[in-house]
Amino acid sequence: MTFDPSTWTLPPALGAASPDLVASVLLVLVLWVARVVVVRLIRMRSELPPHLLRRWIATSRNVLLFLLLLGLVLIWAPQLRTFALSLAAVAVAIVVATKEMILCVSGSLMRASTRAFIVGDWIEVSGVRGEVVDHTLLATTIQEFQPNSFHYTGRTAVVPNSVFFASPVRNLTVVRDYTFHSFAITTESDADLTAREGDIAAIVERHYGPHREEAARANARIERRSGVDILDPESRIRFSTTDLGKARVTISLFCPTHLAEPLEDAITRDILGLVHRLRCSERGPEPED
Repeated sequence: MTFDPSTWTLPPALGAASPDLVASVLLVLVLWVARVVVVRLIRMRSELPPHLLRRWIATSRNVLLFLLLLGLVLIWAPQLRTFALSLAAVAVAIVVATKEMILCVSGSLMRASTRAFIVGDWIEVSGVRGEVVDHTLLATTIQEFQPNSFHYTGRTAVVPNSVFFASPVRNLTVVRDYTFHSFAITTESDADLTAREGDIAAIVERHYGPHREEAARANARIERRSGVDILDPESRIRFSTTDLGKARVTISLFCPTHLAEPLEDAITRDILGLVHRLRCSERGPEPED
């Protein structure tokens, strides 16, 4: 018995799959090379800020990933159609088992369609506040802020995109440079701070005055961008008491975000010094021995 090479053929399944397999490998290779080239070109733009570079890299990666998925679906469409028809019951079970993954992909589509945020934005969602450093079809990576401030903690939080259906997304990017900052100073009620409102206003003006004009321009830019009227950038002083009857002074400023805490510290120190002087003047000079 002799072997005739001309009569030898590939099995039907392997012969049908070979062109699709080659096309899939070529597609993956081409898109991988394209991603390397695109990322390298983006990183060469050293004059751009880091958050903008991260945004472009994430966008290019997601676009190439979408093209890869679309290309694979088009290449394997006949086989996938046959497989789906023969395994309809299994497909239903897979959908039920991957419900969370489907919600994550749907959340990603909702984010993209509503333009809720992009890489580099400051957001708050589900109790997490921080800067968006990356987002994919399934999850969003956030560089966390410290509580009640805009200082980074060094930790990152990976939030599944399904959370966008359950929690509102607050975009804080508008206060990246300027923010409304309020803080309270509480003292004993033995010093009449309301009688020294002028002195307190002078303390606030001494520290906040150099930033007033730029704050007014930033406030106007925010109003033009958002299309709504927001609070005026004037400093505000409000007197109140606590549940224990102590005196409280609340000061509100529209100031540069990175100067919010230094301004609070400087104003608090001067007001506490004023309170100390009031108490000393009311007690009078110490009696001599």
